[in-house]
Amino acid sequence: MVNSRLKEKVRHLLEAMLTALLFCTQTILDAGWAISVMSVPLLPYVIGFLSGQANPEREIQVLFFSKSVMVGRVIALIGVIVLLLAAMQWLWNHAKGGGLIKKGAYSVVRHPQFTGIIIITIGLTVMVLTYPTGSPLQLAGLWLIQILGYIAIARYEEWRLLKRFGENYRQYKRNVPFLFPIKCPYRIPETLFTILIAILIYAFLLFFPYNLIRIL
Repeated sequence: MVNSRLKEKVRHLLEAMLTALLFCTQTILDAGWAISVMSVPLLPYVIGFLSGQANPEREIQVLFFSKSVMVGRVIALIGVIVLLLAAMQWLWNHAKGGGLIKKGAYSVVRHPQFTGIIIITIGLTVMVLTYPTGSPLQLAGLWLIQILGYIAIARYEEWRLLKRFGENYRQYKRNVPFLFPIKCPYRIPETLFTILIAILIYAFLLFFPYNLIRIL
């Protein structure tokens, strides 16, 4: 029993670390010439600080106070709220015994914590592309790679939940969408459908005319 609990804690820790690792690849503001190595988490910022090219005061000013990226900031804030609500609901459920959650945020999507993170990264990407800095193709592509990582983590979590809750979770899966609050057509595999939605968002991020939302 102790062994099983320890394995569960280690699994949750590894999932949290991988999620944080993916999130840290998010370009927040200006990564300059080092943007091509964003596959290594936060490396451009480390290089910037070591080379003396980083300007943290300017980046903080733009991230939190600049009007030019207001739309992206609002999107990111919505994501933070979704993530916090899902986290609080999960913690409350865990304190009560850790059964299958079907209410609240979990009645909209099966993994609202990942949905919140995805909304945050959309907001941050919109901020970067509105500012603008870096290559839109590269920045939007980085976002898509992140989402594929979240899909993989969520699928692994579902495999564990199916083993734990069995038919109860299968029924829940049939009634509640995966990561995006859109019902998957029965003829399309759910993972493929989720990836297609992510690709549509990627295309939107890539081709949206950001000058329309840039507030001077």
